[in-house]
Amino acid sequence: MAQTHSQLGELQAQQAELQKKLEAETKQAGAAVAEVAKLHQQTEGAAAQSVSLPGEADKSAHKRNFTTEELAALSKSPALQNIIASQQDAIIKLTYGAMLDRFKLTPEERDYLEKLLIEKQMVQVTNGMQMMNPGLAPDERAALGQQIEQGVKDDDAKIRAFLNDDGDFSYYQTYAQQEPEQMEVGMLQTSLGEDELDPDKAEALANLMNDARNNYPFTVNFYDHRNFGNPAVLNPGAVNQFLDEQTQFQAQEADKAAPMLTPAQLDAFKQNQAAIRQMTKMQLNSILQLTGNGQ
Repeated sequence: MAQTHSQLGELQAQQAELQKKLEAETKQAGAAVAEVAKLHQQTEGAAAQSVSLPGEADKSAHKRNFTTEELAALSKSPALQNIIASQQDAIIKLTYGAMLDRFKLTPEERDYLEKLLIEKQMVQVTNGMQMMNPGLAPDERAALGQQIEQGVKDDDAKIRAFLNDDGDFSYYQTYAQQEPEQMEVGMLQTSLGEDELDPDKAEALANLMNDARNNYPFTVNFYDHRNFGNPAVLNPGAVNQFLDEQTQFQAQEADKAAPMLTPAQLDAFKQNQAAIRQMTKMQLNSILQLTGNGQ
């Protein structure tokens, strides 16, 4: 447990300054967008048709969505790839730390499994960016969806082969289905320090949170990544409604979690919920801005 506590401790400062970090990454992503726009102009000879950068667009100009080619190029941009990989590395350590502890891996084995988990996330994130394009034809969207699904299956097959144990792989599958909750529990543990939950209580809390989320009747559920970047359902009205419902859901979740937490732990739990709301708001609004679906 000491190794993971040390690793999570290194992330505590990042979580405490979550908003600043996300804002910095958005600016860096803007630079990557600029590279794609420049490439598009050079290859297509469309110098008069520029891509608006997030937060820097001429307010009087007509906003246009990225083309399929631009979003594909953006998803492969080295600058953005580095940003995403760095972010996913931190998220994997925070989210999957307890699971990796449970498997009692050597440092080399732990590092290898973390890399497999990051690889799986990168398949979903980079291909998911292209799914944001509202101009995709139905067959193109279906093909991208199949590509993501196949990539996830391939990475899960690698993880299964590495674990080489049906029980461990089944535990991993359940854990992966609880990614949002496991990340929140990881954040909670880092904020609690010496008052952190024991492994059994942390797992019970994640299970409770997962059940609460799965049973809440969201109008549009942006916890579901099929909706998260889908232009067909992603619009300012849907985002605002989801954020309102997320606030209501989290209040119910906190009420259900209260009996298993001390007052100090419950207070930290609610603070982490607020951080999640802020992170979700920034992510969804950034996607609205990137795809031209925002106001």
